[in-house]
Amino acid sequence: MSQSLSTLQRRRTSLSKWLGVRVAMISSAPLSPALEAQKAIYDEAMVHVNAGVAAQSTNNQADAEKAFTAAVVVLTKGLALKFSHEDIDASARLTKKMGRYLDMIKGQHAKSLESSSAKYNILDFDNLPERYKPITKLLTTSPVHGDIFASMQKIFGFQDTSVKNQKEHLLLLLTNYKESLETPVPEAYTEKVKKSAKDKVVELPKDADDAAAQAVTKLHLRLFDNYNKWCKYLKVSPSFSTEPLADLVLFFLMWGEAGNFRQTPELLCFLFHSLCATAQPTDTPKESGFYLTTVIRPIYVEVKKDNDKKTPLGQRAPHKEIRNYDDFNEFFWTKACLKYDAYTIKEALGAVDKKGNPKDAKKTFIETRSWARALWSFRRIFLFNFTLFCAVVGFALNMVLLCPESPIMYGPDMGKELAIFGKQYFNPRVDFGLSNGDNFPDLESGCNLPKLATCLGVTDFVPGVTFGIIPQDFKMLIADVPFQPCVEMLSGRCTCYIEILDRCFKQEGTGRAIVDSSSGDLRTFQKVKYDQRKCMPDWKKAAFKVINNAGPGLLNCAVCTFPTSDIPTKLPALLTQFIDFNRKDMGPLIFAGASSLFVVFLLGEVSNRLFSGLFIGYVGRNLPVPFPAFVRYMCFWLFLFTVKIMFGYNFMVKNLVETSLMIWMSDPLQYLKVSNFMIQASYHNVVYIAFLWLPAFIVFMYDAQIFYAMFSVVFGSIRGFNLRIGELRSFRILRQSFKNIPKMFNKKLVENTVEIALHQQKVDEKKKGKKQQKSDGDDDDKKPLQIQTTTYNTGDAAAAPVPLLGHGGSSIRTFGSVSGIGGEEFDRVIPFALAWNRCLRSMRDADVISNRELSVLSYLIESKDKADRRLYTPVFLTAGKLDESLEIITDCGVVYDRLKSDKKKDAALEKVETSMRNRLKKDDLRVEACLGSYKFTSRVVSQLLGDAHADMDACFEFIEESVANHTILKALNVANLHALRTASAEMMKAILDTPKGIKEDSILFQRALYRVTDTTEQVLNNLKKVLAKQEALAKIINDTPLKPNAFFIAPESTHQYATVQLQTLVSDPASMAIVSRAYQVLTVDNFDAEPRSEEGQRRLRFFANSLFMDMPLAQSVKRMHSLSIATPYYSEIVLYSIKE
Repeated sequence: MSQSLSTLQRRRTSLSKWLGVRVAMISSAPLSPALEAQKAIYDEAMVHVNAGVAAQSTNNQADAEKAFTAAVVVLTKGLALKFSHEDIDASARLTKKMGRYLDMIKGQHAKSLESSSAKYNILDFDNLPERYKPITKLLTTSPVHGDIFASMQKIFGFQDTSVKNQKEHLLLLLTNYKESLETPVPEAYTEKVKKSAKDKVVELPKDADDAAAQAVTKLHLRLFDNYNKWCKYLKVSPSFSTEPLADLVLFFLMWGEAGNFRQTPELLCFLFHSLCATAQPTDTPKESGFYLTTVIRPIYVEVKKDNDKKTPLGQRAPHKEIRNYDDFNEFFWTKACLKYDAYTIKEALGAVDKKGNPKDAKKTFIETRSWARALWSFRRIFLFNFTLFCAVVGFALNMVLLCPESPIMYGPDMGKELAIFGKQYFNPRVDFGLSNGDNFPDLESGCNLPKLATCLGVTDFVPGVTFGIIPQDFKMLIADVPFQPCVEMLSGRCTCYIEILDRCFKQEGTGRAIVDSSSGDLRTFQKVKYDQRKCMPDWKKAAFKVINNAGPGLLNCAVCTFPTSDIPTKLPALLTQFIDFNRKDMGPLIFAGASSLFVVFLLGEVSNRLFSGLFIGYVGRNLPVPFPAFVRYMCFWLFLFTVKIMFGYNFMVKNLVETSLMIWMSDPLQYLKVSNFMIQASYHNVVYIAFLWLPAFIVFMYDAQIFYAMFSVVFGSIRGFNLRIGELRSFRILRQSFKNIPKMFNKKLVENTVEIALHQQKVDEKKKGKKQQKSDGDDDDKKPLQIQTTTYNTGDAAAAPVPLLGHGGSSIRTFGSVSGIGGEEFDRVIPFALAWNRCLRSMRDADVISNRELSVLSYLIESKDKADRRLYTPVFLTAGKLDESLEIITDCGVVYDRLKSDKKKDAALEKVETSMRNRLKKDDLRVEACLGSYKFTSRVVSQLLGDAHADMDACFEFIEESVANHTILKALNVANLHALRTASAEMMKAILDTPKGIKEDSILFQRALYRVTDTTEQVLNNLKKVLAKQEALAKIINDTPLKPNAFFIAPESTHQYATVQLQTLVSDPASMAIVSRAYQVLTVDNFDAEPRSEEGQRRLRFFANSLFMDMPLAQSVKRMHSLSIATPYYSEIVLYSIKE
């Protein structure tokens, strides 16, 4: 019996951990006799298991078999113990453990019996296929080792079964690479791939041996990519041998016996680095299992010892004191590991200090689980938002000091002399003696001061007092003019101030004025003209100076406000003053200090990204990011934070800065009397200001999430449209795009040689600059639909292809549901058709769609028995189109009949015919519905009536000829098409209802036959009306039901001919499929065109949409990446519990 030592050890480790906990639990209370007996039996069984494992490690199979057999006997005895009701729960866990060991040993014993008779796993090395021989030749003809696997086994003592497994594993991997290299990439699918200068053009291998050598090189590069990075990180040279294939063999043999250490990649790098230097052929081979015993097991023992740590009370040690696999793996990221080799590394892993703590391989990650952990995880986001908030506040404060336009700083409650941060909100050199002598009303001058005061918003105009002093700062100006419309504005106040003054001082017109106010007569008015441009020129000039100029008490609006067109000239002046450190106020210094916080944060982020520091190291930091994706990512976030800053500055920060400055400088005695704030005393009202800023600060810290939610929808939608995600938003659009789905299926999922050829042809024509011609000799994709007809009026029996739609016809692919899809087009569509039908079948099995929906939605595929197989597109594509087509034809037929009496009837009738055809051809599905209903019905009628009514072929030939010659309305009576369609549907339904597998003389069959006969006769009667204009053809149809010894009339009562014809039709599955398709084309309407369940529609839309998404194009299966990633030992136990 071949038993895996490492797997048994894993089971023993798990059981030992549980047993340690259990011993700690039961040590505090006495055990019952039954539990004592169970524990004793378990201990005895473990003695036998350990003995078997030890014997197996020395390849003593006889002793191992004997020990395991004894263990099975003891475990069976332990499982047979009976426990009282109180002991059942206490014994359950140990009972499960004993059961698992018993199943494991028995299962392994059965496996060993099977493997003893099996000579190979997947590949028979005695009879390898030809494709594996080049790799096998390389493995067995090494110039240094000869047979590399055998040599490595002798050097390091790998297990026999592991060597077999890894030899097969590596052979499969390398052969997959070889097959991929030998398979060329279709050039037709790579013209859109932009090749950079760094991309190397890989030529196809010259032969199989060259392909095998390239496969070894390619796998070596991929497999040892992590090892090279590890060596670069530790600044040591890689320890490769002269043969890349020998490196691969050594690594896979190491990895194959690594067990759980497969999840410690840097440990494997260390082992390879240590062992590869000693991988030289030797005359003293190591015994099998030497590597496992001397390298893997000692390391595993240290891991197990650490995992079994207990507290002084016998309980399992806490998580932060136990080293797991990741902690041990971290040791190999340090140069200290290079002081040891593969055989002595156990000393470093097990070294402890005087307190018993690890000395070299320490615990590297200790997680303290708390709510602060979540906050700490988002520390970078919090710091970024906080420093950005400080920068925005500094910017706003600088702007407020540079452009002090807020009127709240100039109110009467702020005192006469207000200054903060060096900014003076008053003019210290104001001269109140500078009076305005033009502030008295003077009608003769044309200045109407009362009207001007009203326009400026002055509520209490006093002649001679109002506008009496020339304004020298904004405090004086706002005392005269309140600028009420501008006070409540959040931005653009400067523009508002200037617009009010401009508007009011530009007024002119005619008004009424009191004749003599001094006499007391206030009712007598006179008509006067006014021109406000002549009013108070000195006062007006001073007001604009206060608003536009810079200085103490002035607004500096000339620099702070300008139209968009003046940005190139005005913005440099604004920026110059914005960062002018010679300004008297402290705005630039405050902005520089606040911005420096943000700059320091960014510098820290950049330095941490460059040097992978403590606060930003993360897995995958070296993964390459495509430059276009990086640019899109950066543009998105730059735009988002630009909007965030503009929103926060304009709607929160700027106004809060102005308000905070006002509150800071306010006199507490003026507002505490009416304040409802809870704290009535604070230094400069800082508590009030803090609570005022708190909501804005919270919003600023979080609003990026809100903007992200909005912009991600917008940008995601744009990106989704570009990637064609969700392109088929409804089932109606799916119907319209259904003809393109097979092409996308072949491109995205299954490589199709026909599709590649078509694509290559289009690429070649595009390169040549030639447009594809729509002639008969062109590609099948451009051929007009043709119907095999016999010229009726000439009597020529030779079938000639007549184009049904002339030169403007659609392609065969478009009308595949009529004549079927065959040839190369069949090979192109059949993969998707099979997948589509399989998808529908699974939906039917899940009861998502009904049987009728399954039939309507599915492709009709002919059986494989036919040499020229054909398939027909689903009927749901033409649902409702037959009704539209018949309406168009009958309407045009009515117009055609009315125009027969017209003098110029020939030209008019031809125009009606042309108009009808153009209306039909606007939608290919209309033409397809017409042709499908006709072709299927005529085919069923001809097959049903048989050779006895061969003269009916002339009727069908004439109909086809009239269609081909554009004489439908002239040759046919289209008014009866609706009735013909109804009768044909009834005939198809009667045929479908005919019972199968019953005797011809049964009543059920006779009833079905009579019904089919009656419905077929109704079809002929309506067809006769359609061909009423052709007397000869109408006579043929009229005589058909009267023909003796035929379908309708028979000398015998059994109607032998009709019975045989119907039985032949019903018993042929292919014919019945055509009947079913004809019935569906004739009856399916828009309501039946899509699944009624929303789930069915969703699944089909999802399947179709997935094909239109931007994804890698399908290539050959031979170029597929190998899926063999982690194979177990050749005879390794892979038995895990549900919990594991």
